[in-house]
Amino acid sequence: MEHDVLFTAVSALADAAHAFADVDMSQPFHWRKHGEGVRLGLIGTHHELQELAATLAARRSQAGPSTTLVQQVLGQVHTAYHELQAALLGITDAEFDQEPAAGEWPLRIILGHIFAAERAFFSLIISGLAQQEAGAARPFTFPDGEVERITGSQDAFYDVIDNQPLATIRQHYDNFHQRVRTELVDLTDEQFLGPSPIWWEEEEYSLQYRLHRCEAHLRQHLVQIEKTRLLLNHPETEASRFVRLIFRALASVENAVLGAPGLGQAEQQALATSIAERTAVLQQVVSDCRRLETAVTDNDVPTITQIMAAHPALARALGQNSLPLLMNAIYQRKTAVVDALLAAGAEPDVFAAAALGDVSRLNTLAEAWPGYLNLFARDGFTPLQLACYFNQEAAALWLIEHGADVNAVAKNKMKIAPIHATATHGNLTILRALLEKRAEVNAAQEGGYTAVHQAAHRNNLPMAQLLLKCGADPHQPDANGQTALQLAQAEGNEAVTAVILGGQNEN
Repeated sequence: MEHDVLFTAVSALADAAHAFADVDMSQPFHWRKHGEGVRLGLIGTHHELQELAATLAARRSQAGPSTTLVQQVLGQVHTAYHELQAALLGITDAEFDQEPAAGEWPLRIILGHIFAAERAFFSLIISGLAQQEAGAARPFTFPDGEVERITGSQDAFYDVIDNQPLATIRQHYDNFHQRVRTELVDLTDEQFLGPSPIWWEEEEYSLQYRLHRCEAHLRQHLVQIEKTRLLLNHPETEASRFVRLIFRALASVENAVLGAPGLGQAEQQALATSIAERTAVLQQVVSDCRRLETAVTDNDVPTITQIMAAHPALARALGQNSLPLLMNAIYQRKTAVVDALLAAGAEPDVFAAAALGDVSRLNTLAEAWPGYLNLFARDGFTPLQLACYFNQEAAALWLIEHGADVNAVAKNKMKIAPIHATATHGNLTILRALLEKRAEVNAAQEGGYTAVHQAAHRNNLPMAQLLLKCGADPHQPDANGQTALQLAQAEGNEAVTAVILGGQNEN
């Protein structure tokens, strides 16, 4: 490719980035003065390429040479070509030959068709130019064997298309695409727009039409490739969207200098170096975050300490479930890991603070913005639900007192409210505080379970008495039609059975 140093840098970034999961895009990374995560590294790359393209286009406009019509259309084809580069990332050789659905073309057939059509288009253009120069009479019929004369052996071409792996075909296509740009870049507007002796399907056309048709044909099949990727279980990701934008921006740079040799080479070299350095850092960040997650799961404190010492910013790293690694360690009850992460600089968010019972941290966060107290975590729980679930009495009481919603329902399949999380542990102090703030005593979580169902199941007499006193209905059925009374009876929990049957309440 022209300016291959920049192309190489962008391609290496794309090869690395297309494999990033959506959660990887939020991993800690700084670009310039901004710390919004890995996605900002990709956004920044797109920004810098677009900025360079605008700079070079302006410089060319002022100093010349001006961009010709054919160069403009070649630029449009080139942009579509780069989008094809992005669309083929991550495809294995097995997937390349796999029929995505009955009667649907495999990617090998689609790419082969695109390549074969462009080969024919290019041959038509070159032949037309030759006939135009020779002053041939119109109409001119495309001679047999003209494609082979201009672009080489048909048999050799189809041997590549039919038998070679994707990487080899892409290389052949890349070389061909570059040849088209090189051979057509210096066409004059008169050649491009003027009458051509070539007729196609009983209709005369210009070279302009044929080049425009090349782009339209490529984009038509790009849509087909995108559909095929979905059928092959390659859904579009956040990273793949950014990669496509980055390739478009690269095309903008390359199009800005098409036909202007030497323009902006120093700037392109500098940007290529910057992108290469950024790629290495992004890969390292994603790799270290995944290593950290493994270490958390394995209770590997030495590895955690080592990675965090080298990269303190990874204290904000996320697990593949999109939760902070600190929160994952809390859920897994890995006390030593929690301590190691905190010692390394991990700052608890409002959810981790609630789960850890860190009232001071909750107060600090609430002073910054009271709305923190009723946020939902990425797994659907509120701070109060977490404080109740982890039996953090002081934190739960503080949250209740400071306006946390006592009836908030988790935004996940569990559908729990704070009263259900409290019933798991049977903390009467928290339960009383919730009920005093008008927590719905008969609220049902997933499966129709209520707090009194929990009391019956656990044979927790004091909790059952408090719930019944506050209006709990022991005859409310769960999703299977079982009431708290029936559950207590079935499990032989005599104390709770007796209090329900006898109507005994806490005095």
